[in-house]
Amino acid sequence: MSRQHILIATNSHETSELMEQALCDQYSVRVVHSIEDVQHYVAADTPALLVIGAALHGLAASPDSTVNDGYQLCAELKALEKTHTVPIIMLSAVAGREARLAAYEAGADDFIDDNRDGLSLRYRVEKLLNDRADIEKSMREAQNAAAVAMEAMVNSSELGKLVQLLRTLHQIENQQTLAETIRNSIAYFNLTSCVMISSASKIYAGCKADSLEASLMDRFFASDQRMTHQGNRTLVNSSKVVLLIKNMPIDEETRYGRFKDLLVMITDVASDRAMAIEAGYTLKMKQQRISMLNKIISLAEDSVDLSTSDIQHFSNSLMNAVRDMVNAQDDLLVNLGLDDDQEERLRRLALIATDKVELTYGRSEDLGKNLTHLLDVLRELLAHQ
Repeated sequence: MSRQHILIATNSHETSELMEQALCDQYSVRVVHSIEDVQHYVAADTPALLVIGAALHGLAASPDSTVNDGYQLCAELKALEKTHTVPIIMLSAVAGREARLAAYEAGADDFIDDNRDGLSLRYRVEKLLNDRADIEKSMREAQNAAAVAMEAMVNSSELGKLVQLLRTLHQIENQQTLAETIRNSIAYFNLTSCVMISSASKIYAGCKADSLEASLMDRFFASDQRMTHQGNRTLVNSSKVVLLIKNMPIDEETRYGRFKDLLVMITDVASDRAMAIEAGYTLKMKQQRISMLNKIISLAEDSVDLSTSDIQHFSNSLMNAVRDMVNAQDDLLVNLGLDDDQEERLRRLALIATDKVELTYGRSEDLGKNLTHLLDVLRELLAHQ
């Protein structure tokens, strides 16, 4: 495992050597003695940690430099994107609150005023590097979590668009409208597409019938293949619908795989809808059937009510007339002057007529029940529409 690089920058060669000895057994240490040396090193590489002397100065050949000491150098490094997270320990021969405060104001992560304590230096370096590793780990985890969350949001958005498309497709009654709706919905995913629907005649959206895209879809439809890929072009085939996608994101594996699944689902649902339109099962026709059944039921209800009332009235009148006749026959027979055999025959005829009337009355009730059953059948048919 490669050792972490530490850069030490002080004016004092003796101080630098002492610090190098304290750290070299565990880290790869580089020692420099000017502000320019630090700037050149950082431009070429990024150390894991810096130790900067507060009194560090620049080269005599660089009088125009805007950085004149270790504090200013620290502030400059903390302002750079490349080094703003690199831990910096300020080293000063001056102890006290003001020196420590100046170091922290410059952006230093720690402060040392005794360069002879190698054990303390090693402890501080190790702690700062471990803290940085923890921070970087947390940042990576946060970035991964954000990426997962973003992916979930994208998936949710795409799924919502798919559900919306599926709902819309089931209300379309025209093949050309169906093709255009599919193409417009696919454009939501930043995909450029052409659509072909095989009906009584070929219907196209996104290209003309005599175009190269149309010929490609015709040929693929005849091949009975499910899906094929030609560079960033993808063709998807179902029983009635062919999709041609011109700009599949082949460099983005996750999106590419997700889009393939989405396109298959869209093609299958669109194909089912195309077959339904072709067979005439449209929403408008269904509404017309429901309206017609409601009218038939309404008329049948009126007829049943009227017929049942008439049958009941007729049957009651007939039964009353027969009963009156039977009750009056004895008086009538006396006045007719018939012998006993003739009277007996008339009585039997009256009983037979009564039985037939009662039978007719029962059949009238059955007729009313049959009419009511007809209504029930019509209502059940309506419920299944």
